[in-house]
Amino acid sequence: MQKVVLMALVVLSAACQTKTNNAEQNEATTKVMAVEQLLANAETMVDTEITVQGHVTHTCKHSGKRCFIVGDNPELSIRVEAGGQIQGFNRELTGNTIAVKGVLKERRLSEEYIAQWEEKVKLKEAKEDGTAETCAAEMSNISNMRQWMEANNKNYYSIYYVNGVSYEVVD
Repeated sequence: MQKVVLMALVVLSAACQTKTNNAEQNEATTKVMAVEQLLANAETMVDTEITVQGHVTHTCKHSGKRCFIVGDNPELSIRVEAGGQIQGFNRELTGNTIAVKGVLKERRLSEEYIAQWEEKVKLKEAKEDGTAETCAAEMSNISNMRQWMEANNKNYYSIYYVNGVSYEVVD
């Protein structure tokens, strides 16, 4: 009889521990983060379900399948791709604050890819067809990517984005 009671206590204890671990895991994935907080920890959160809140600065006007959000620092933004329950992002969202639930993803641009991109930009610059301003911006981006790669001792540049599942407008 004592063995049965002891076994029941062990099983209940394990069940409670599992519920606690699941609750902690769910709390971590439902905690709303600012864009800055997400990007600061992005490398360790790839392929993790997250919730990020930010101010919509742009929605794709042609397809509505993506939007960009920023936090307090307007220089840090993250792209959100429509998916799950999100059919698209309408233009009226621009200027609103939203909380997006989704999975954080990473796209890595290799050194080779960046070098090829730079060559294309240089060819475009040589044409002198009025795209000089665009080319200067692209060359600046390429330079910034290379500086980041050197500073972080990486042979690639990471671009993080969210595969959105759902969102809500926050007052």
